[in-house]
Amino acid sequence: MRAQQILFVEDDLITSLSSCDFLRDRGFRVLEVADARSAAEIVDQRGYLSGLVCDIDLGPGDDGFQVARRTRLTYPGLPVVFVSAAAAARHLAEGVDGSIFIPKPYHPRQIADALFSLAPHQAP
Repeated sequence: MRAQQILFVEDDLITSLSSCDFLRDRGFRVLEVADARSAAEIVDQRGYLSGLVCDIDLGPGDDGFQVARRTRLTYPGLPVVFVSAAAAARHLAEGVDGSIFIPKPYHPRQIADALFSLAPHQAP
């Protein structure tokens, strides 16, 4: 079984480091980037991805909703978890189908749980 590899897009360095360290300690492979352009470069490589975790407000350039829509074009049905301190109301209107929203501040365990709940489950 292949380890889950997720793309983690977060412009806040402290949040990114603590969350990604937590996820790595739980067996996830994490591709960590700070902006939409870097996320697009990874998506364009078309490597293996099993999930996307994305902040919504990423500063200049595309926001997290745009990152998720672009990513889903390449990876249809990819589990998507959005995180944000201020964009909860926008998630229902702008988020991708089947995504989960987690408000900041959060504990990284919430992200791991959300990814697990969205992942396709295989029969034993």
